[in-house]
Amino acid sequence: MINLDQILEIHIEVIEFDKDENPEDYTPAIRSLASLELMFEYLIRKSNTIFRNAAIVLYTIVAKRPFFNGNKRTGYESMKYILMEEGYEIIATNEEMKNFVKAVATTENEMLLSEIEEWIFKHTKRL
Repeated sequence: MINLDQILEIHIEVIEFDKDENPEDYTPAIRSLASLELMFEYLIRKSNTIFRNAAIVLYTIVAKRPFFNGNKRTGYESMKYILMEEGYEIIATNEEMKNFVKAVATTENEMLLSEIEEWIFKHTKRL
């Protein structure tokens, strides 16, 4: 199961990947470590389905914005990591994925965790 250190590593990789294109816009810094710590303490469970944990991680990072920048990309890559660990991959076009992640980011109080989980479930397949 993913842990806080792995999410922080994913965030640094995301920032480093985009650094050359927009060096002033990308800083690997945490705005709110508390939201990530709470996610691991109270939400992520081994008893959850892999899709539930992936939805929790995506929602917490994308909607709660714990980093100064790169939240959508870090949330997506973290979700992908969780799924890949269990032998799943996303089956969606880049456009579908971007629209979904943007929807999670802009509808913090409208999109239910169960809806995010359902989208992930419908858009994955076993490797």
